[in-house]
Amino acid sequence: MEASTAFKEVDKSQIPPLNQKRILAFVNHFLISTCTFLNEFALNCETKFVQLERQLQRTEAALIILEAKLASIPLDNQVEEDTVKSSTTTVADDLETPTEEIIEAQAEAKKGVRACDDVRYKKFFKMLHVGVPAPAVKQKMLSECLDPQRLEWVNST
Repeated sequence: MEASTAFKEVDKSQIPPLNQKRILAFVNHFLISTCTFLNEFALNCETKFVQLERQLQRTEAALIILEAKLASIPLDNQVEEDTVKSSTTTVADDLETPTEEIIEAQAEAKKGVRACDDVRYKKFFKMLHVGVPAPAVKQKMLSECLDPQRLEWVNST
């Protein structure tokens, strides 16, 4: 409040005006520095958006690959297990069926799919049958993330 009382005593008509060139220089400097800051800020934001977009594209590509891998997994084993479970429950419900048939149905359920009949391993057994060397077939199986020991167990599940 002391400043306002000090300015009341000064006659403003007696004060010389500010130099217009100096005011213009201050305004120009302010505008240039503000525009420079805004341009750098926009460039920084754009760079971050590009990085996020690339990361999002990589993630999306990985997701597509993962979905394709999951889609390629056969669901035959799960379907067979479900049908076997439902058939064993219906067999257990029937009082007229002999116990031997129940035991045979359970034995078939435990067997599963033989390695040579499995869709994933069928082409490798065919390669062996055609005459492709076993080490080459095992290497191919490893590249497809399959167990090469299954070649030894032709009739195993």
